[in-house]
Amino acid sequence: MVAPSTAVAVVPEALTSEEASPLMCAGVTTFNCLRNSAARPGDVVAVIGLGGLGHLGIQYAAKSGFNTVAIGRGADKEALARKLGASQYVDNAVEDPAAALQKLGGAKVILATVTSADAMKSVIGGLTPTGTFMIVGAVPSLEVPALQLLLKSQQVKGWYSGTSLDSQETLAFSVLSGVRSMNESYPLERASEAYERMISGKARFRVVLTMEK
Repeated sequence: MVAPSTAVAVVPEALTSEEASPLMCAGVTTFNCLRNSAARPGDVVAVIGLGGLGHLGIQYAAKSGFNTVAIGRGADKEALARKLGASQYVDNAVEDPAAALQKLGGAKVILATVTSADAMKSVIGGLTPTGTFMIVGAVPSLEVPALQLLLKSQQVKGWYSGTSLDSQETLAFSVLSGVRSMNESYPLERASEAYERMISGKARFRVVLTMEK
């Protein structure tokens, strides 16, 4: 194929195609969002959701030196969240996530990777003054506490993935820090099956198609 040089990214030799491909989608989205936020090492950063975006967001947040709090539904997800690098886990099925974050002094950044507006709404109250609620999960609409945002100088911000250079820098950081996507791999001839598993929501993290050389 022919492509503009500005549209391609160099993939480090340390990464296989299977490892690199999700990092150039979910990876660059979460990494680029966090590195362009106002959070600094030591700040509380919360990641809501432990799916395809969230499991990478937790890793990038932890590797960036943030005090990383994972928010998920169910106690069964705590072990995974801590394995990914979260220093604390909040089960929003039994605990108010906003209150839990406020006990920590509030989150400088909340990275919302879920696709549930109700789940997002439940955690916005956990922001610190001047904190930012960053949305990478696609929701049609979201009700926000306008008075809270006004009085505490907070903001709600959406974030797209990034450019080819952003992808290249995401890959480089991933190699240096050991961040990896958790994938379900299917050969190309099973693409339809892989697509159905992805679209049904049954895939735990990321579905990747492999091609024999």
